[in-house]
Amino acid sequence: MFTLSSNLEYMFKEAGDKLEDRIEAAAQAGITHVEIFSMEGRDLQAVANALSTHNVTLQSMLVDPRTMLVLRDTHEQFLANVRATAEQAIALGCKHLVCGSGTGAPFLPRAASLDIVCEAIDKAADIAKEKGLTLLLEAVNTRVDHPGVFFSNTSDTFYIANKLNRPEVKVLYDLYHSAAENEDVVSTLHTIAGQIGHIQIADFPGRGEPGAGELNWPELLKQISNTGYSGPIGVECYPTKASTVEALSYIRSLTQ
Repeated sequence: MFTLSSNLEYMFKEAGDKLEDRIEAAAQAGITHVEIFSMEGRDLQAVANALSTHNVTLQSMLVDPRTMLVLRDTHEQFLANVRATAEQAIALGCKHLVCGSGTGAPFLPRAASLDIVCEAIDKAADIAKEKGLTLLLEAVNTRVDHPGVFFSNTSDTFYIANKLNRPEVKVLYDLYHSAAENEDVVSTLHTIAGQIGHIQIADFPGRGEPGAGELNWPELLKQISNTGYSGPIGVECYPTKASTVEALSYIRSLTQ
């Protein structure tokens, strides 16, 4: 039904601190797609070798999400970060760069802020087009995990993807963050269906693996399928079980 993509920052930690060891553990568990945040402090060549050796695809990695994109004087550094991350992504065979927004500026109207951020994403999309990559815009919740972040509602990322209407810019829809912001997940899924570039999941509350919280995963997977989305689904959770393999057993039983 769906291929699962495992976030190695949170999962397969039992394999050790090195990404290459977590890649090997994921492959041994039958996981063919993985996701990371950044390559900071990591061995690019070792990770590239591990991905190749174990036939694992790096689904996505992040552009530094701390840059405050509502301020135009940060855009030059943001674009430098996009270009640097793009080069790493190419070396790792990764096609998707996740872009956050940084924090908002209370002194700026929200509509004006969105348009300023849109300017930065549009320029970043030029880099993505040049490199053959896709930017995934991610909204994260302010209520539990990321107080003060600007992209706090899915409508923010959807607005920018729609306004730019570029194939290099899509929405990363994270069902956990959406639920944490008290959005209607099913309604949101169908509203943004035409702009979804990737989906991530974890259960709510708690951000444990699907099955550890209160969300109705059989129904949600059905609704995801109904949108026409057929790409990998990223699992970005804190496993509550002794091993990642055990934590993933429920959601894997629903997606196979």
